[in-house]
Amino acid sequence: MPAEKPPTLTDVARLAGVSVPTASRALNPGVRGEQSGSPVLRRRVLDAARALGYSVNPAAQATKGGRSRTVALVVSDIEDFGSATMISGVMHAAEKRGVSVAVRTTLDDPLRELELLTTLRGERHRAVVIATGRTTDEHRERALGAQLKTLAEHGTRIVIVGDSSLGFPSVTVDNHEAARLLADALARAGKKRFAVLSAPEIEITSRDRVLGFLDGLAANDIAVRPEDIVHRAFSRDGGYAAIDQLKDRIADLDVIAAMSDAMAVGAIARLRELGVETPRDVEVTGFDHVPMLGDVLPRFSTVEVPLEAFGEAALSLALDNDETEADAHIALRATPIVHGTPISR
Repeated sequence: MPAEKPPTLTDVARLAGVSVPTASRALNPGVRGEQSGSPVLRRRVLDAARALGYSVNPAAQATKGGRSRTVALVVSDIEDFGSATMISGVMHAAEKRGVSVAVRTTLDDPLRELELLTTLRGERHRAVVIATGRTTDEHRERALGAQLKTLAEHGTRIVIVGDSSLGFPSVTVDNHEAARLLADALARAGKKRFAVLSAPEIEITSRDRVLGFLDGLAANDIAVRPEDIVHRAFSRDGGYAAIDQLKDRIADLDVIAAMSDAMAVGAIARLRELGVETPRDVEVTGFDHVPMLGDVLPRFSTVEVPLEAFGEAALSLALDNDETEADAHIALRATPIVHGTPISR
């Protein structure tokens, strides 16, 4: 006996008593330029689809011009706390718009980043969100800009997360000012001797945080010795390794300021192995505000960066307006949290 033919969109439309385009819009809400109709009509179509066992095939869905209904999100490392939170935000925002998200990771490799963009060109995503962190490497940034320009010329919307001079819509936060406010509050709380853990100076986000933090200390007549500014990977392992460079001077410090919560976690782990308790012996601070750290360290000082909101803002720039200008910019606010208490500006 031949297999039963699967139900089609035409079958659903016939059972619901609507046109095929109307059934399509009802089953695919949130797509730019489409309206799903009244709630009653949409319910009728959904009931018909359920009764027939019909489901939308995402792979078969395409917008006009053959472009897929997916957004590609490119991050450096999916295991990073901040990246994971941002991915969640992008996925929630995409779901509301009826699109899917394809996450790609560069493994923090510039060459892989360029190769991924070449691959993405063939996948024909509606938008590509780049959240890999920009650098001061002019050659790398020019190469990335050229790849993104080619994608844009082929109809893909581009959004950059973070400060960028690449000429595309961007979503940013003022890392310098937030770090300055954090340092100022710590100094006013009586802290005087600081070390700083940060990513390599080529990383713009890390650079801005360090400069802001040092400015906040300088306003309180506090300086950090060059040997107490340690550059390692912007990760848990980087924070862990950085402590070994400081371990002979830890007893002289009041605060070890990590420029990411991931680095702070690694630093705390290594300090405990060395028999140093935080914050009893030395305080460790972070940046990004990973919620779970507040459960473990309720008086942990950090900066709350609205990472989930980055997803909504990026998708808004990418999908909600066909006429988004190349210099369109959404600035989000970061909130310093000192010993568990947010700082009002």
